Order: sequence, then structure tokens, then C-alpha cells
Amino acid sequence: MMTKKEFEHRIMPLSKQVYTCALNMIKDDDQAADVTQDVMLRLWDLRKKLSGIENPKAYALRITRNICLDMIKKHKPVYGNEQVMYNDDLYDPVRQFELEDTVSVVRRIIDTLPSTQKEVIALREIHELEYEEIAEITGLGLNNIRVLLCRARKKIKDILVKKYQVSRFD
Repeated sequence: MMTKKEFEHRIMPLSKQVYTCALNMIKDDDQAADVTQDVMLRLWDLRKKLSGIENPKAYALRITRNICLDMIKKHKPVYGNEQVMYNDDLYDPVRQFELEDTVSVVRRIIDTLPSTQKEVIALREIHELEYEEIAEITGLGLNNIRVLLCRARKKIKDILVKKYQVSRFD
């Protein structure tokens, strides 16, 4: 059984990643905070089993994913305002505006992807998870994940090039 100290040391630091994952899926700060709290409570209730879990991060994100999917099924997601963080020392208002605009465009394109592609690309590119972790969270095979990522990236690139005249040579 995991002690309180072990839980605080191994599990509590995951709350930021749980929150980010929830926010990415449901697009609402308050609901993401609620999901984070719910996940942490569930993990606390499961602390007897947590000692035997090899990858607590993937386990926590799988619980997060399932809770968010349940919420999405019940309610249409609410989209909040997004901001891109920048380094104050290098702040260039024009560049910052372009970056925010690009992020907004890419997020809109990602929102048009099929749900599995959207989920896999968010886990890989936003949460920077390894393929094995994505497989553990989603239950998909590694080859399937690679195919989904390839198709998602290609679609994003095609839309950026065709609709927004973005080129990797700009």
C-alpha cells in the first residue's frame, strides 16, 4: 500500500499534467480543475494498487481521458480563450501576434480532425508523451498510433498550405 508520503512524492506532481490533459480535451479551466481534483481523489482511493503500477503517469492520464470523455458525451465542450506564453526578454509584439494566430489556426484545424487523430496528436505533440504511453492511455497499438499521427500531421500541413498559404520555407 502506498503511504501518504509516497503518494505526495510520486502521484501529486502528476496533477499539472492531468490538468493540462483535461484542459486540452474539454477546453474549460474550471472543468479541467474539477477533473484534476476528481482524478487525484480516485488515485488516492486506489493507492493500495498504485504501488504495483509501472507507469503512474500513463495510468493517471488514462483516468483523466476517461473522465473527460464522459463529460464530453454529457455536454458539448466549452472553448475558452487561449494564450501563448512568451519570454519577456525576447518579446516582440508582432511576432507574438503571429504566434498566437498560428496556434489558433492549428488548434482550429486539430479540432476538425477525427476524434482518435485529435486525441493522439494532442497526447504526442502537446503533452509530449512517448508512443508507449499513448498506447497505454488509449489502448491503441503502436502501429495504429504512428498511422494516426502521420495522417493527422499530413492533414494539418495540407490545410495550412492550401487554406492559409503557409509553407515550411516562409
